[in-house]
Amino acid sequence: MSSDGAGRGRGRLASWARLGAAVVLMGVILHIIFCNEAQLHLSESGQRWESLSKWDQRQMAWSRGPVELWRTVRRLDAVNLVLALALCGVPVVVGGLRWRQALLVQGLKLSVAEVTRVSFVSHFFNAFLLGSTGGDVVKAWCAARWTREKRAEAALTVVVDRLLGTLALLLFAALMIPMAWEAAPGVPLFLGYRRYQLVALLVAGMALVALVMVAVGFYSDLLAAGAPVARVLRRFPRGDSVVRALAACRLFGRQRGYLAKTAAWSLVINLAIVGTFVALASGLKLEVPLRVLWFVVPAVVCVAALPVTPSGIGVREHLFVSLLAIEAFPGVKHGEALALALLGYTANLVWSAVGGLVYLALPGTDAAKAGVDGPAGS
Repeated sequence: MSSDGAGRGRGRLASWARLGAAVVLMGVILHIIFCNEAQLHLSESGQRWESLSKWDQRQMAWSRGPVELWRTVRRLDAVNLVLALALCGVPVVVGGLRWRQALLVQGLKLSVAEVTRVSFVSHFFNAFLLGSTGGDVVKAWCAARWTREKRAEAALTVVVDRLLGTLALLLFAALMIPMAWEAAPGVPLFLGYRRYQLVALLVAGMALVALVMVAVGFYSDLLAAGAPVARVLRRFPRGDSVVRALAACRLFGRQRGYLAKTAAWSLVINLAIVGTFVALASGLKLEVPLRVLWFVVPAVVCVAALPVTPSGIGVREHLFVSLLAIEAFPGVKHGEALALALLGYTANLVWSAVGGLVYLALPGTDAAKAGVDGPAGS
């Protein structure tokens, strides 16, 4: 067989493999959505999803799930449903633009189309890898393929973008505490409910850790190539690559305007995340002051991002129920708070499915056309 024929054969095999992977993973997305709906159906009847066997859960998911999903969609008015879905897609697109700023700092000039494509594909894989940061592994892999000489630095941009994005969301949640201070006049949430105090302390602790990491990486010499930390890391396999990546962190602190642009993109993302849940809560006619959601939503998203359970499943739902189904909001039932959490996750999975279509339909990459230069200006 000629080399051209062998190449075409490998190309067809890769296309079929991509199609098979996409079909399987899309099926997993539908299964998760149907499980969410079946779980909500059980909670309304007073039954526990965890009490069912795995086989019974699968049967109920695919028998009741589609019916309950349609019922839920009909329960929401069209305006809030469309608004929630639209807002839920904003972080995927804007997140790619924010990441592009980090790539530019390291001298990697990628087109908007390419970073958007990778952002959608990584969002697709977020539905299956551990934690909400699982898709970052895909982004780091793609980034490392774009250059031979700066693979460590390219992968570093994913870590830095995630760190700054999480820090921005944590600070946003902290700034919203005064807005959500009272459930009603004279009913202070953060003084009357220990769970609000604990979540606020956890948010503050996570923000402090993130701030220290940014200060050390961006503005100190502790991670420089000649620092003691670097000498220790070089003793490990691939230590030189790690040292080079850590040393490149200082470029982010030196690049004028980078943090300001990142903060602006992050603000858009944060507003879209909270707006998604506000639209869903309005559609569900949830009897909770919407200003409270401006703290609850970013706080829950940050805590659920911790690698405790796959994709934060369970943690997110528990926090929404614990923070909203309380005496301060007598009109909010446990099932309604759970519905808000599951609907938000379902909207996110819809965009994961869109990412699957992008993965299937746009397998190519524009990265070959990208220039790899020195630190890029903004």
